[in-house]
Amino acid sequence: MRRWLWISFTVLTLATAGAPAYAQGINPVLPGQAIGGFRLGEDVNTMVRSLGPVHSADDIPSSNLTAYFWPLRRIGAIADKTSSKVVALVVSMDDGYRTDKGIAAGAEMESVRSAYGQEDSVDSHEDDDTLVYDKIGVAFLVDKTGALGSRVSAIFVFNPGQYKTIFQQTP
Repeated sequence: MRRWLWISFTVLTLATAGAPAYAQGINPVLPGQAIGGFRLGEDVNTMVRSLGPVHSADDIPSSNLTAYFWPLRRIGAIADKTSSKVVALVVSMDDGYRTDKGIAAGAEMESVRSAYGQEDSVDSHEDDDTLVYDKIGVAFLVDKTGALGSRVSAIFVFNPGQYKTIFQQTP
């Protein structure tokens, strides 16, 4: 399960690497609440109406969740299949979205730790580490190599305490 999500979000990250920022200016990333104008708990169809057709909607194996991606908008969402309610949001490769503490794509790993303190856990993969702040509902994907080595490439927002439930389900 974790590997599937990592592959999906990596594809989102790579597919959007050259795209322009979704909106001019800075869009807020509110841990445990929202990214830009999109909020946890809203109906995913609201996002579809706002962002346009979904590039992909993939059921997450062994779960009741579906992942939605708008790579040209650099936005993704995970929603419950039954209720269509958004349980997680992601913004990828877009420094136009910043947390309340100033962290955006491109921020160094140490800047994240300086702003938020020691993470609750690290979700490690071959090409990246995710610094998880589960208590406040935010996680930062930090690339290990390449142009963004040791820098944030994606930010996830989810309800506090729900990281493992959403992102580390076992098949």
